[in-house]
Amino acid sequence: METLGPSPLLWLEFDKDGVIDPALTRKLAGLLNQPDMTDLVVMSHGWKNTKDDARTLYGTLWANACKILTPDKARRTTIAGVVWPAKAYGPDFDKQTLVTAGGGAQAADGTAAALKDLDDEAFNEVLADFEDLFGPDGAATAEKARVAAKTLDETTSLFLVRKGNEALGSPGADAELQADAEPIALATEDANSAKMLMEGLVPAPTFNLESSVGQAQGLGDVVSSLISGPRAAVARFLNQLTYYEMKNRAGIVGEALTKSVLSKLVLQRSIRLHLVGHSFGARLVSAAANRLAPVPKLEFFSLTLLQGAFSHNGFAKEIKPGLAGAFPEVVGKPTGPICVTHTHNDLACTLAYALASRLSRDISKSIGDANDAFGAMGANGPQHLKAGQAVADDTDTVFAPQAGKVNTFLADKYIVKTATSDAHNNVKNEDVGRLLAKIVG
Repeated sequence: METLGPSPLLWLEFDKDGVIDPALTRKLAGLLNQPDMTDLVVMSHGWKNTKDDARTLYGTLWANACKILTPDKARRTTIAGVVWPAKAYGPDFDKQTLVTAGGGAQAADGTAAALKDLDDEAFNEVLADFEDLFGPDGAATAEKARVAAKTLDETTSLFLVRKGNEALGSPGADAELQADAEPIALATEDANSAKMLMEGLVPAPTFNLESSVGQAQGLGDVVSSLISGPRAAVARFLNQLTYYEMKNRAGIVGEALTKSVLSKLVLQRSIRLHLVGHSFGARLVSAAANRLAPVPKLEFFSLTLLQGAFSHNGFAKEIKPGLAGAFPEVVGKPTGPICVTHTHNDLACTLAYALASRLSRDISKSIGDANDAFGAMGANGPQHLKAGQAVADDTDTVFAPQAGKVNTFLADKYIVKTATSDAHNNVKNEDVGRLLAKIVG
């Protein structure tokens, strides 16, 4: 039997369509039916796509939690480690080149840095990453992308947008995916619409930042990218398709986690369930929680989202009249706490996510903060909840999550950039481990 420290460990490996070996569900039930077993912690990784990456994340985080948990509690807790084909997403090139507008960047000779298109190496890297994620559909779209980058006319734009729309597939009932997909679907109707969409991605975007966001990132209140041109437009389009696919895949696997594993557990004793997700893995476990119906002897106790890379409106029953979040049935389901870490230290959630989610390039409102329609859970915490559903715990690292509430943890002081990690991936440290121990213990 494999272990994670003192705890039994079982890997739950899903493919991109959410398919998993049914024997793993039976094995998990066997572990949970061992004498004295009390808890099941299901962990999901985000952008990393190897089992070794997942092992490091789960192992380090759980080891830090076990420093606080009693040895008996850790021994009686089974860990289920989710592995799913999530691409190791590269930094958004616009985010990398954002400077304070009106005088931020300078060349070596002191003159203002000139705008430029993506170079061949960076463009080819975007294409390769896209093909790697999408497979055969990705190769076909990438071929259209190469042509469009050379001649961004009506014909090449229409071919690229239609091929990209085919690669996306249907968003189903997911409100977040519907919002992402709509501009692409509308642009497939005629060549002029496709060309307008692509031409809108050519200029270097300039964005307003709320002061808190700008200060956290060392930027001003108005920032601009230094990348402009047809290759940049095509790459921006592909990056947004990639983000969409990652969101979609996380949702598919999350629903499969509930349908194929959790709902089919045959248990001989009461077990408390804890779902824990990082980045897009937070979207995965939220999708699982949203679809989870009562299972005999399985108590859904807690949901923990570490720097979640999905919409901060995801848990809302009503964002505006007639529009709910992607996972409106989550709040109120766990008998214990829902816990969400968030900080503007996290570039991936605060800027890259917001950039990649706004295909329409709506730059009239500030980017990255709680008022951004495209903001992320890991940047701002949950938005548009009903009065009394959420409670903020901003008291440094004195964690006291409340059962039955959405607990939002402002993590400015402990989810930070270090010499070895950016803030987004610094979620397995001792402080976060102590938070998880408070939740599970």
